[in-house]
Order: sequence, then structure tokens, then C-alpha cells
Amino acid sequence: RHWPDARGIYHNEAENFFVWCNEEDHLRIVSMEKGDNIRAIFTRFANATKAVQASLESSGFGIMHNDHLGYILTCPSNLGTGLRAGAMVKVPLFSARADFKDVLKKMKLQARGTAGVDSASSGGTWDISNADRLGHSEVALCNLFIDGLAQVILWEQALEEGKDIEAEVAQVGPGGLKKE
Repeated sequence: RHWPDARGIYHNEAENFFVWCNEEDHLRIVSMEKGDNIRAIFTRFANATKAVQASLESSGFGIMHNDHLGYILTCPSNLGTGLRAGAMVKVPLFSARADFKDVLKKMKLQARGTAGVDSASSGGTWDISNADRLGHSEVALCNLFIDGLAQVILWEQALEEGKDIEAEVAQVGPGGLKKE
């Protein structure tokens, strides 16, 4: 037997919403779909999170929260909101840069390979997401992710056209280009 008791993955019929119980965190809530409708993904996540919390509270339980640290999870890297907004994107030209991950870090983003944490990219495809979980609201993290990923895609398109992006990359800050 390889699957311990009290562990499971539950999903809806559309398979765009999952709840993992007792994997890395006690409870992991995942909302996803193909495409770029981040508003629908976030709305489904927020509504489902409220429903899970209401269900727990109706049974006399709740999601552990600290006013200073945010939501308390078993994985310390997820303290705070615990929200990781991510997308699989194919950016082979931009990700070939030696400073690819450093540029993303300045944008408060992170890149994971196609098989998750510490994995390699496959054909220039990366799972790019917000790097922070602590100190920002869920909406702020999603907006940072949206703006930053949009900038990465613009740079990839510019590189496909043979354009030089060095001046813009030098101006990078959280969420993309620094605002003047």
C-alpha cells in the first residue's frame, strides 16, 4: 500500500477544481483551466475557498490563520495567502537567457520546470508563478502574476521578431517594467 489513510484528491465534474487532502499541506485547493481566463479561475478559487471554509466552520473547525503570518500551512514557503497563481508558458527564446530566473526574481516571479519544483523545462515550457505568498493580498499576487507574465510573453514575441529587449529587461521591477 502506497497511499496513506486520510489522504485524497477530490475534483469536480469539469476537472477544473481540485482539493488535495494531506499531501504536502493539510489542504490544497486548486483551480485551473486551459487558456487565459484568470478571472474565472480566480473566481472559482475564491468561491470554493469560501465554501470549504463555511463547511469547516459548520462542523466547528476552521482554517488556521494568524493576523501577522496569514494562513498557516505545513509548507513554510506557503505562509501568508498560500496563493500560487501560475501558468504553463512556452518561452524558449526568453528562457534561454543566462539571467532568465534572475529577471523573473526581480519581477517577483519564479519558474518551475514542467514536472514541478526543481524540475527541468521541456522545450522552453515553464510553470511561471508569483514567488511571494506572504505580505500581499490574493488579488495583488494575481495582478503581479498577470502583469509579469504578460511582459514575459511580450519579450518572447519581440525575440521571435529579432528585436533587442535588453533596454527593457534592464528596467524590470515587480510585475514587469518599472513605472516612471
